[in-house]
Amino acid sequence: MAIASVAALNALALIASSIPSLNPPIPIYAVIASDTFIPLTIPSSWGEFSPRYETQLSDYPLEQGAFALYNKVRRPTVVRVTMIKTGSDLARFAWLAAIQQMEANNPLQLYTLVSPQGVFVDYTLAGLSYDTRPDKGSNLLYLELQFTQVPQIDSSTGQYTNPASALSGPVQQLGQLFTHSASAAQHALSNAQAYITG
Repeated sequence: MAIASVAALNALALIASSIPSLNPPIPIYAVIASDTFIPLTIPSSWGEFSPRYETQLSDYPLEQGAFALYNKVRRPTVVRVTMIKTGSDLARFAWLAAIQQMEANNPLQLYTLVSPQGVFVDYTLAGLSYDTRPDKGSNLLYLELQFTQVPQIDSSTGQYTNPASALSGPVQQLGQLFTHSASAAQHALSNAQAYITG
């Protein structure tokens, strides 16, 4: 199934490159709120759009052939977006202040990032930096935003009617492993052992 979907995507890429009219005349970029679809901002132009995929590998030696899926964990995707704003000092100040105010008012807002290469759903703003440099143009503000994926799963609240309670014994038995509730006889034996060994 996975090999078929990879082959289908490769075929789609080949067809799309053979028919350039399938591409829109202007690439579409956007950063919109995932819940309201309101844009975070509208820049004068877009710079870089750089997703970064990363996995965390186990760093301990493995037996030959023991490398398994749990030894390689996917980390949240990070997307760096560069926006460019032109105009007067006041226009650039107001544009930047609006973005900073939006983040201050709603730091938990999730965004959907749209680019020609993909749509990235439910990302939070994790970093913001900007600069103006005379060699790039004194009326250009370069804003770099770093968005980090917020992996979400369905809530289990209310789905389980009879959850099992945590299993434990007396404090003296801390560190011992019980795979089921200890019986009275097991408690007595454990207490006797603790008494004898002092």
